[in-house]
Amino acid sequence: MIEDNYNVLQILRENRDSVDFKKLTNIILDGFKYEVITKSDELLLNLIFSEKTTQENLDKFLNEWDIEVMGGHKALMLAYFMKLHPELKFTDYVAPRLKGLLQFFRFQNMRLISHYTKIGNELKRNGIEFLIFKGGCIKHLRPDFPRVMGDIDILVHEKDYIKAGKIVEQMGYDTSWDIHSVDIHLKDSKEGIMDIHKYIIMLSENEKAFIPDLFKRAKKENVFGIEALVPCNEDLLFISLVNMVRNLRNKTSYAGIPYTLFDCKFLIDSKPDFDWNIIIENAKKTKTKNHIYFAIQFINGIVPNLLPDKIKRDDFFEQEFQKYCILLTYQRFYLWEMKQKSHEMKIKDLFSNWRFFVEYIKLKPKYFILKTGIIRKNPVFAKIILKKAGLLV
Repeated sequence: MIEDNYNVLQILRENRDSVDFKKLTNIILDGFKYEVITKSDELLLNLIFSEKTTQENLDKFLNEWDIEVMGGHKALMLAYFMKLHPELKFTDYVAPRLKGLLQFFRFQNMRLISHYTKIGNELKRNGIEFLIFKGGCIKHLRPDFPRVMGDIDILVHEKDYIKAGKIVEQMGYDTSWDIHSVDIHLKDSKEGIMDIHKYIIMLSENEKAFIPDLFKRAKKENVFGIEALVPCNEDLLFISLVNMVRNLRNKTSYAGIPYTLFDCKFLIDSKPDFDWNIIIENAKKTKTKNHIYFAIQFINGIVPNLLPDKIKRDDFFEQEFQKYCILLTYQRFYLWEMKQKSHEMKIKDLFSNWRFFVEYIKLKPKYFILKTGIIRKNPVFAKIILKKAGLLV
């Protein structure tokens, strides 16, 4: 387990003279692991992904892990484990609570699915084809395993995007339009129901490049009572990995990352002829090869050897991955820390004391300049700034 109070920037400053590229990568990976995986999470994941599943291991785990403290979202993974291993005996205290969790989330999923069915039928009636992905799709593939879902995600052809959103508005739902998706809410509520995407954000400039192949490889299936396109396992895994990296970079949806590990194992194990070449080709087309490699290293740092390392590495890739890690350090750790400090500084306190005034004047303009795209997306500028900050040599 990563030591308590793990701080990436502090470790880089303290080890500045000895940090080579490999160490930098490991420090970043450990930093993300510290933020995402708690000690109790690690105990749970060790149990779930253990090569030997025994009653003794379960009993030991239950003596150390408190279901009441962990809450429903994390305990649901233990409920998955219980369903997968009916031969194991859970305590009279834990077993009914896990069964109750499964029922609770099954009900929550049914509520979302009812809206999906209503909207999906209307889209189909208007000739709009759509593809389901993310958690809603995994729920379809594993119907006995309810999900923690805030909404259901579908993808439509770009030509149908505006039409689909307008149809939903005419049905009485509220919508929030973004550059890549329209979020659907219950009327006069922020409660999400569904996201309709025209492409999937991957933090690259080529997100749309693999969409024709995604639709081509997908199969038509009856999904919750409606005919929809279901991606192949390889495309679902690819989407899961790039989405996880996006969440790590933006510090969003951390609670869902342990479920990504669970989904990865299912998607690979449930398809004997799983083809990693599809994922590699997707990564090449979308320019997310670095993202996928980083995701594999991150996941295997939590559960060793869960994913095979299929990314071919050569001198060019090593150079590109180094630039990627420098940008990741700059954007996610250096700039994020500055952003937090900037947001804590309120203009109403500007004249409260001279020291605060000086700090405000020094930080705000600096953060405004350093967060601009020309610097934030340029590895050369990022490296120069990290050097000046005493983080790299």
